[in-house]
Amino acid sequence: MNATSTPASYIARYMLGGAPHLLPVGARECQRAEEFFARVIREEDVARGRKALIIATLAEAATMLPFERALIKMGLIVCNAEASPYDGARTEATLRRFDVAVIAPVCGTALDAIAVTGFDAALLFRGKIVWAKPDVYARLQNAPGIDLRRWLDLGPVTALETRHGGGLLVDGREWRVEPEGNATYVSSRLDRAMPFERLRIPVAVKLNEHTYNANLPGPRVII
Repeated sequence: MNATSTPASYIARYMLGGAPHLLPVGARECQRAEEFFARVIREEDVARGRKALIIATLAEAATMLPFERALIKMGLIVCNAEASPYDGARTEATLRRFDVAVIAPVCGTALDAIAVTGFDAALLFRGKIVWAKPDVYARLQNAPGIDLRRWLDLGPVTALETRHGGGLLVDGREWRVEPEGNATYVSSRLDRAMPFERLRIPVAVKLNEHTYNANLPGPRVII
C-alpha cells in the first residue's frame, strides 16, 4: 500500500549522495518517530534523571526533534551542542561537568571540534553509550571503555544499533527497506508529508529480518 501525503508541520532535510534535499515533516510521522526512538531508549534501561547529549544541527530536525522528545519521555535530561567546528568547548564541558549517559549522533566534525579544545574524545566518551555516524565509528571502534553503537542515515531513514546487536534497527512499521546490488531502496509505508516510493540510496546493506523482541520490530540492516 502506498503512503498518502499529509500536511507538513515543519521543513527539515535529508542527505542523499552528499547533497541536501528538503524534507517536509508532518506531526503524525514525527510522533511515530518519537515512539520508535523511545522503544530503543527504553531497552537501554538508563536511569531517569541522567543526562543525554545531542550533538547535531538544526537541519537534522526531522530526526533529532523526535529523538530529543523520546529522551525526555524516558526521563533523561537533554543537553545540546552544535555539530560544528566552533562548539567543541561546549561539548567537552558538558561531558566533563555532567553525568552524561548517552551521546548521539556523533559526527566527524564534532570529534574534531573536541580535539581542537585539547581534549581526547575517546577519554570523554568512556562509560557512555555513544551512537556514532560511520566516520566516527571507524575512528573510535578500538577505543576502550565506550559502549559504541552505529548510527546510519539512509536518506530519510534513520537506522541505529541497539544493545542487542544484529545490525542497525529500522522502524519497520514506517519504512520498507529493499537491498538490491550496490544500492538500497526505501519506501514509506504510512502517511507522511512527503511519501517515498523506492528512493534509491547508494549504500549496499543486508537485512536481518529476525525480530529480537516485540518492542524492537525490525528489520535490522547490516553494513
